[in-house]
Amino acid sequence: MKRYKAKNGNYQFKPCLETLMTEIEQDENTGYCLACGEQAYNVEPDNLGADKKYTCESCNMPKVYGSQELLLMGLYYSDQGTPDNRGSRDYGDVSARE
Repeated sequence: MKRYKAKNGNYQFKPCLETLMTEIEQDENTGYCLACGEQAYNVEPDNLGADKKYTCESCNMPKVYGSQELLLMGLYYSDQGTPDNRGSRDYGDVSARE
């Protein structure tokens, strides 16, 4: 997970592209909480849309999205050295400098 600054100024987390792809290929129904970075289980892949967010069991924030949805939204980073499809212009510092 990498920490980044969202457009609203809050810090959030996003998972690695390679991890998302593996989970999607293995049909694991996993997701991630953007607020705290925790992995969530039993996240339905067809549960897309802003009105259908899951609440995180760790931090109680409604910021859990399935792996497929995170991929579609472009909320991931790549370990392969290629930039993700959302630049720092849109989502703040995606380099996770701390």
